[in-house]
Amino acid sequence: MRLTNTSERYGLISILLHWTVALLTIGLFILGLWMVDLGYYDDWYYQAPWWHKGLGFIVFLLVVLRWLWRPVAGKPAAIKSIPVWQHLTAKAAHQLMNIAIVMLAITGYLIVTAKGQSLGIFDWFNIPAITRLTVQTSDLVSKLHLWSAYFIIALASLHALAALKHHFINKDATLRRMLNL
Repeated sequence: MRLTNTSERYGLISILLHWTVALLTIGLFILGLWMVDLGYYDDWYYQAPWWHKGLGFIVFLLVVLRWLWRPVAGKPAAIKSIPVWQHLTAKAAHQLMNIAIVMLAITGYLIVTAKGQSLGIFDWFNIPAITRLTVQTSDLVSKLHLWSAYFIIALASLHALAALKHHFINKDATLRRMLNL
């Protein structure tokens, strides 16, 4: 398997970036929904946010890496049997998901640093706060964070359904070339 993309399929690096971002994003969504209901005396009260912040930062870095990798690796040619509007819709969906992940990273950072505290990433390093937020602004940022997460999951679900439709109904190479089958 090649590291870079070919005109026919995605290479190992693109595939690993795609699926790692996808799986971590789904995991972070589930973890985020679960952790907000934890009580102070729950064993995971401090561990869940620690994992959520660290993994969220990694997903952000992976999305940036994908943006940098794409011009280097190239992109497989469009599948000719797929209408142009579907190619454009898929491209828009990918970019919207990536932008929403960046939005999640920014809003997550603002939530954590709202009171002037730094954002710790896996006890490796801290990202200092650049501002303090009022309670009202912090509440608004928290809502943006939550709705961005719902938006990503909804868009990713449509993306997955479209890939399955292409695989099982259209029987084209859309899904196979991202799985390298």
